[in-house]
Amino acid sequence: QYLCAYCHKSFGSKNKAEHHQNSLHLCHHSWSCSMLLSYAAEFHSSSTRLDEADTCGYCGEDFPHSEPGPTVPIATQRDWETRIGHLREMHRFEECDHTRKFFRVDHFGQHLKHSHAAASGKWTHLLEKTCMKDEHPHKPI
Repeated sequence: QYLCAYCHKSFGSKNKAEHHQNSLHLCHHSWSCSMLLSYAAEFHSSSTRLDEADTCGYCGEDFPHSEPGPTVPIATQRDWETRIGHLREMHRFEECDHTRKFFRVDHFGQHLKHSHAAASGKWTHLLEKTCMKDEHPHKPI
């Protein structure tokens, strides 16, 4: 039997014990929807309609800015109401358990896919970056 130096859980092989320690106790980053502090954090500037639209971080849909501004169009309150409705209806944003924390980005990606109907693309990579938090590795017991 091989014991984890951090929580003393036992494993049948040294590789499994090391994998457990590295992926759970020695993580330098975690991912969580709790890092999305506002609705605006779930959108980023569109790469195809620069300064004219915002892209949903879950599905890549563009949401245009509808009011002409001095140099570029501006997103109005009504535009944001549309975006927020999209997040609530399509991606179940407010139903998420924001206390969940993922220590592997691929597990967080699965959470986005299954809990928020996310479609993988460059937009989800930006969302993953927004949701990433630095972690301080645990010390052995």
